[in-house]
Amino acid sequence: MRDDFGQRLKAILRDYFFATRPLSLTLALYSTTIGIVIAYHEGYLFNQDEFFLDWIKILLVTVAGLFVQTGANLINDYFECDYKDRHQSLVRYHFLGKTRTLFDISIFLLGVLAFVITGVIGLILLWLSSGAVLVVGILGIIGSYAYTGEPIVYKKRGLGTPLSFLLMGPLMIYGAYVVFAETFSWSPILIGMPISLIIPVLMLSNELRDYHRDKKLGIRTMTVRLGFKFSKCLYVCLLILSYSLVVVYILAKLVPAHAILTWLTIPLAIKSIQLIAANERAVVPQTNKLHLAFGMILILSLLYS
Repeated sequence: MRDDFGQRLKAILRDYFFATRPLSLTLALYSTTIGIVIAYHEGYLFNQDEFFLDWIKILLVTVAGLFVQTGANLINDYFECDYKDRHQSLVRYHFLGKTRTLFDISIFLLGVLAFVITGVIGLILLWLSSGAVLVVGILGIIGSYAYTGEPIVYKKRGLGTPLSFLLMGPLMIYGAYVVFAETFSWSPILIGMPISLIIPVLMLSNELRDYHRDKKLGIRTMTVRLGFKFSKCLYVCLLILSYSLVVVYILAKLVPAHAILTWLTIPLAIKSIQLIAANERAVVPQTNKLHLAFGMILILSLLYS
């Protein structure tokens, strides 16, 4: 009996863990880190007597970014749980116009809690920095919920890929930057663009993987609307643009010369493209590996410039 309970508890905890999609949290981690690093290089961090305060801001910005993405992942898991193989309970309850298990309802509530925590941190950062944080925070929370959250569900409107790019890329990078700079600048948006472009690549890898299922279920993602071949082409073009921008930025002296080390990840990109061509489901973890490697090298190159 005790062994059965232990195994069931492990299965439930495993499902909670996977619902947060921990590997995807590098999107938020990289975007916030790049924004902070750019603010540091422009002289907005560790000035005079603000050394301790800046470390507090760094912690809060990073945690807020992780929580808002965790909230998005949990809300996504709740609204798409019908497609998942989970058997915590056979009993279902009416909740928000749907029939869900207690486990699924708890996933939704945890997602809302993650957004509440993000909001509280945002208010603290608003008190510590500028009013721009409020605008970025509100857009980030609404956009994160609305990806699959009803009644908006912009993923089904074909906007999942472009809006994920804007929210998790330029908006989050700028949001992290403005906490310290307290002024508008194009620099964090431009410099962060090579890694930002890999965010829609990740979204496309998911849409391409689920293309046949989504089309059958009437989930009109961008890939379903524009076609499988178009999305494969866009996937490749975005990767080429990302690597090309690194070279352009080096020549323009926007990033240090050793940012060219991001090109060491080209074999990972080629492998991803091969998996796309072969219509293999492994393209999602492979694209995630590419994002991990590319982002890490870019961040390190900025740190050691």
